[in-house]
Amino acid sequence: MLSRRSFALMGAAFGTSAALPAFARAPLGVTLPSFHRVKVGTTEVTALLDGVLALSPDYFSGVDPANMAAILESVGQDSTLETPINTFVVNTESGTYLVDAGLGGAQLFGPGLGNTLANLTAVGITPDQIDGVILTHAHPDHAEGLVDAEGKAVFPNAEIVIHEAEMKFWGDDAILAQAPDSAKGLFESARRTLGAYADRTRQVAESEVFPGLTLKHAPGHTMGHSVLHIASGDQQMMIMGDTLHNIAIHTAVPEAGFGFDTDATLAAQSRRKLLEMAAADGILTAFTHVNFPGFGKFKAKDSGYVYLPADWV
Repeated sequence: MLSRRSFALMGAAFGTSAALPAFARAPLGVTLPSFHRVKVGTTEVTALLDGVLALSPDYFSGVDPANMAAILESVGQDSTLETPINTFVVNTESGTYLVDAGLGGAQLFGPGLGNTLANLTAVGITPDQIDGVILTHAHPDHAEGLVDAEGKAVFPNAEIVIHEAEMKFWGDDAILAQAPDSAKGLFESARRTLGAYADRTRQVAESEVFPGLTLKHAPGHTMGHSVLHIASGDQQMMIMGDTLHNIAIHTAVPEAGFGFDTDATLAAQSRRKLLEMAAADGILTAFTHVNFPGFGKFKAKDSGYVYLPADWV
């Protein structure tokens, strides 16, 4: 067997040889736009990576610090939680729909975000081909991509579909007056982005919004937070938005709160209900803040869940 000294001697010997060719080095490339497609019956769902931001475990509440450390260690995470922002295109026989629009040009969470529009181009879809934008809710990382730097609508032919409770909340002056200063920017963002589509916004309760696409109310993170259920043939999928914000933390401790929750207790109730449904029925799911492309299934385990990422096939 060769020893470490043997390797050193071999290296010294070959290092003096002028006859050996130099290793060719491939040129560095560029990061390609990120997207991934799956089929749900005859419906095509394409995940787009808007970007990745860094969160702190401090955003999560209701988790014992020792338990938090163990959860993060079990998945190789540390005090910086690399958190994706995913958006989704749903192509059906009746139209092409974007589920959430990412951050657009807003530099609210640092550089490297707001890539939804570029990735739409990469998959061959132009903004004018989007028939509708279905919003899970109106937080900036879901709605700022609706407008350009001048505040004008990016999607000229799209109808905005949003839960009526979401519109009511962000448009309520009395709620705005009572909001802490740290939250007022969220109201400004929602009002500005939604205002660009004021003449083509459809407010709905829980209902089928397009053929095969049903918006389901899942309040708590925001009061109108919703998920999109896709049904095609005998297959189904749920795009769950911000039902969870970290797959390790929120599967181990579904009751954990998140700093941007409007009502953390109600958000936890919605999370538990949806994850139980997904686990019981084997439903394929997609999330905004699960590692790209965000597709996977759940199994119940003890008081929480196990997440099973879908294969990239």
